[in-house]
Amino acid sequence: MAETIYHLLVFPQPIPAERAKRGGGRDKINRPRHSDQARRLTPQFKRLQEALDRQSIVLQDNPLGLQPEQVLVLETIGSIENFANVVGYVPGLEWLGESELHDIPPAHGFEDSKKADKDLRGQLFLVMSDQAALRQLRNLFEQWQNDPDMTFPYGLARLKTAFIHLREIRPWGAEDRIRETGIMEDLEARLQDGQEVIPFEVELWYRRDPQQREKAVSHLRALIASMDGEITRQCTLPDIAYHAILGQAPRDHVQDLVGHQNALEDVELLSFDGIKLLRPVGQCTVGPFDPDTETDALPEAPLPGGLSGDPLVALFDGMPLTRHKRLEDWVGFDDPDGYRFSYQAHERVHGTGMASLICHGDLEEGQEPIGRPLYVRPIMKPRRFDDGKFEEAIPDEVLTVDLVHQAVRRLYEPENGEPPAAPSVRVINLSVGDSARPFIREMSPWARLIDWLAWKYKLLFIVSAGNHGQPIELDVPRPELWNLSSEEREGAVLQAIAADSRNRRLLSPAETLNGLTVAATHEDRSTPTASSYLFDPFVTTKLPSVYSAQGPGYRRAVKPDIFLPGGRQFMAEKRGSSHAKATLLLDDFPRPPGQSVAAPGREGLLDQRMHTRGTSNAAALATRGASFIFDMIEELRSQADTEIPEEYDVVLTKALLVHGATWADADKPIKEAIERTQNGTANREDFDRFLGYGSADLHKVLACDEQRVTVLGFGELSDGQGAEFSFPLPPSLSAVTDARRLTISLAWLTPVQCTNQKYRVAHVWFNPPKWNKIDEKGINAVRTASQRGTVQHEVFEDSRAIPFEDGENLVIKVNCRKDAAAFSEPIRYGLIVTLEMKEGVEISIPIYQEVRERLGVRIPV
Repeated sequence: MAETIYHLLVFPQPIPAERAKRGGGRDKINRPRHSDQARRLTPQFKRLQEALDRQSIVLQDNPLGLQPEQVLVLETIGSIENFANVVGYVPGLEWLGESELHDIPPAHGFEDSKKADKDLRGQLFLVMSDQAALRQLRNLFEQWQNDPDMTFPYGLARLKTAFIHLREIRPWGAEDRIRETGIMEDLEARLQDGQEVIPFEVELWYRRDPQQREKAVSHLRALIASMDGEITRQCTLPDIAYHAILGQAPRDHVQDLVGHQNALEDVELLSFDGIKLLRPVGQCTVGPFDPDTETDALPEAPLPGGLSGDPLVALFDGMPLTRHKRLEDWVGFDDPDGYRFSYQAHERVHGTGMASLICHGDLEEGQEPIGRPLYVRPIMKPRRFDDGKFEEAIPDEVLTVDLVHQAVRRLYEPENGEPPAAPSVRVINLSVGDSARPFIREMSPWARLIDWLAWKYKLLFIVSAGNHGQPIELDVPRPELWNLSSEEREGAVLQAIAADSRNRRLLSPAETLNGLTVAATHEDRSTPTASSYLFDPFVTTKLPSVYSAQGPGYRRAVKPDIFLPGGRQFMAEKRGSSHAKATLLLDDFPRPPGQSVAAPGREGLLDQRMHTRGTSNAAALATRGASFIFDMIEELRSQADTEIPEEYDVVLTKALLVHGATWADADKPIKEAIERTQNGTANREDFDRFLGYGSADLHKVLACDEQRVTVLGFGELSDGQGAEFSFPLPPSLSAVTDARRLTISLAWLTPVQCTNQKYRVAHVWFNPPKWNKIDEKGINAVRTASQRGTVQHEVFEDSRAIPFEDGENLVIKVNCRKDAAAFSEPIRYGLIVTLEMKEGVEISIPIYQEVRERLGVRIPV
């Protein structure tokens, strides 16, 4: 008997409505007295003036005609809305950007009005200032100092608010230019490796005036030339406020720079106010790999045919072994830069593995392959070491942002007289992250780029969260490790990971707002052999892997978005007696456990496989899932009498990828670990950075069953608009006390404003149905956090017996408002709603049939 297929249903057109009003307020802050604030800030303004005067002396004979300028850093306690508008009223000031500040200790009279020891929040403003502008700011401050009730000139009233809330005003200095970039560590490592010419990246402040940008580059070129170096590449992208160069200098000058770490202001390069950050290059790496790694042959199995159509998915990664038996019919590569010629066959490891997972999934499972060819653009080259090992990396001689921008643009725009390379692509997989750029507070240029490209070309980027392979030190004496039970050992590992959150953050560009960030659960289908020194750190299923990066994302948005299997990571105890506490090392050999993927083998053989682990694997599986979701929507489009326009495929796919996600039972051991680490209760928002929206079930969202119905909605909204969707309640649920679950997911793409701390231009959200048939308190991520990104996903459960009449509906209202700036193009969104009986309930209720009939759709079962 043929299996019954229950297709997803489609909402009728929603009813237009005004958007819902948003409530909530800001924290109440006690501020210092005016006299204390003025007294504290006076020397800071004086130091600013002195610094600019010194710079004026240095530049007075400069042949480029540079005027003395400095970047001002204004840190405030509390929020100051629209402070950027003030800059436009002061000649000589130029707005550069802003960001949020968190975890500010109370001091100087600033404290929370309800809890004096509570950490505070604020803002950081960055402004370029010349002599005249600084003089005006200082004059206004001195007038306010003498008369706190003074009237400020037109347009400058918010300066008064800034003076009241100001925590610190200072220049952007040499220390800021290297803080948490890893540049000094990178330069020292390259010096130790004996490199004669050492590359580095300089991110300049983006200036709106092209002449100002050119002057900055000319001065920077002169500074680097004074180090006997040169600028090798430059990239300017106004849409993401990005301006950067690649430079290089001989080792003796780099050695001199490194030797001044205790006197950075004496380094002329680091004293140039046109520089925002000095960063390392070539940190986007995977590996290292051993060329003698053993692989095994694929089991003989016929592969189904049916590959057709144009590419839907693109993979930006290393060069795959395209003639491998699992890839030759599925993968086509586009290599305009000739990166493939840098590879030997056995070095094509990561691209081969990712392509294998996207096309076939874990080879242990024998899954159905995707139905369309995979477009591959190599963006990495092999980097070889003296011991014979190698890694794959984005080359030192390119800017990553420039490379990725060109690769995406080539897909959709003509180039050198040739047509677009693959305009059918709607999903791009990026399983590469920058280990030198963990997400801290500010969106990285790479994340800003893919957010802008996602909106411009209406794409879904699927990005890996990043891997952390450092040893894990347990709060357990070394001799006691093997006396722990498996459950105790799991708790000790989770507690150590929770305590080390600062060093386990997302890796750029995983903080992307428009993209979907995927982390890894500790899962695979392999059968590892017994080992005397390796052990499994976890007994609970669906836990985040020990290598998986943690959130939160920008402005504490939920990140990672979802988790998928990334391969189990076994661990070994660090040997020796020099460490008092038990320390665990990650086993990196390509043997089980892990996910089985195609591999080149030692001699570039075409029928080999290996076992790998990582968030790259999880992102590849999400990309594979996106391909099947697109196919499902296409099939639904042919079935439904309600049209689903193709322009909604991306946002619907994005919503569906998240829709099957739940925390399952993973929150329980995580909660215990956080409570032990913090010596108190665990905040639900702490779970978000560990678990995101949870472990995703990609099979579940492709079809319904008799007791589970999923309905798709879509539309577009402008600022101030809303849309109401009516979900009919199945009468058979009335008075039933068995647990039922309602899941609502909403996804969209937004333009971005890169110099505004809000960043996201459009905010789209839903409010849970205001109705007593469900419990409005969700069971997963915190609602406020779920509304900070571009995916809102909430899960509700209820088991109350509440009678209702046939014909009653759950009304779900989708709303839209401007956030960082006004927008003209309507925002497209996808809405997914599922009602189901919770797993394990044996009662049979025809939920699907009753909802289908009341929606009035004719999708056949």
